[in-house]
Amino acid sequence: MIAPLRERLRAALAGLRESVLTRLDGLAPRERLLLGGALSVSTVLILWLGIWEPLAEREASLRSNLERTRREATEIGELVRRHGELTRDVDALENRASRSDTSLFARLEGVAVPVVGRDRITAMNPSRHNVDDRFEEEIVDLRLEGVSMERVLRLLHAIELGDDPVHVARLALKRQYKDPTALDATLVVSRLAPVSK
Repeated sequence: MIAPLRERLRAALAGLRESVLTRLDGLAPRERLLLGGALSVSTVLILWLGIWEPLAEREASLRSNLERTRREATEIGELVRRHGELTRDVDALENRASRSDTSLFARLEGVAVPVVGRDRITAMNPSRHNVDDRFEEEIVDLRLEGVSMERVLRLLHAIELGDDPVHVARLALKRQYKDPTALDATLVVSRLAPVSK
């Protein structure tokens, strides 16, 4: 069945070839030259538009995708590194918080009284708020009256660089009108602690 079909196809192509050659023989040399030029230009256009352009566009697209993938890989590497740092920081906070049994209020009172004296502390207001499901922020608003700059600096040093350092989130100083060497100070001290169950 395939052999007769092949023979018919071969016969049809042979007939078509004979017809084209007959027509070409009937053309003038100038017409043959024009026809050959048109075929050459058509072949170049088909190759250019059908093969070269799509391949060039695909290559440009692949290069762009490769560059984007490299940038994303670099960003992912940076995020992995940052995640590791943050995980270590959280672990350190948890370890430090688990070792610290005293509240921030008690810790701050234990540091402030020896440095500035109980009579200079006018207010200590504690508060807490949840940061996420694992941590809460302890805050103490400490107000001092009539202290010297030296005592304020010693207190800051004891709070931030002591055995159990905590963070001074805000400090406000105001000179007293009656005694310019004395200051009124407000310190807001905070630290993260595990959420109490």
